[in-house]
Amino acid sequence: MKLQFEHVFDVPAEELFAFHENPDKLALLLRGWATFRMVANDGHIRVGSITRVQERIGLVWVGMTFEHFIYEPPRRFSERQVRGPFKKFEHIHEFEPAGSSTILRDLLEVVLPWHLGGNLLMKLVVAPKLRRFFAFRHAELERLFREGIRNSS
Repeated sequence: MKLQFEHVFDVPAEELFAFHENPDKLALLLRGWATFRMVANDGHIRVGSITRVQERIGLVWVGMTFEHFIYEPPRRFSERQVRGPFKKFEHIHEFEPAGSSTILRDLLEVVLPWHLGGNLLMKLVVAPKLRRFFAFRHAELERLFREGIRNSS
């Protein structure tokens, strides 16, 4: 399943990209998303770096390991799951300048194996959760920039 999410931020692309370059910012960004936790990361998002996260599904924490495979500052970067429940999970982050603002575009290709529910579970559970997740993420990112957090730790 392919999904796309977009949000316009009143922040230059270089600054928005710089915020994302430190994977610890993901933990800051998602501190209010109760079912997410950052486990470990390599401290950067360059090609080959690894980020490990957990997402709670019901009462169980499911681990996922992502490897970054595109790094083109300040326009895009990406990661793909190399360990976890998905048959395929690729996420490309694009930063498109729009005057003094930036369009942040998240492109996802997500496939759940048939033995974990396949396309049916993707449509009924995973896709709706991803929509809520990205709406939350964009709202939190907007709030952080509005409050002046930007690139501080």
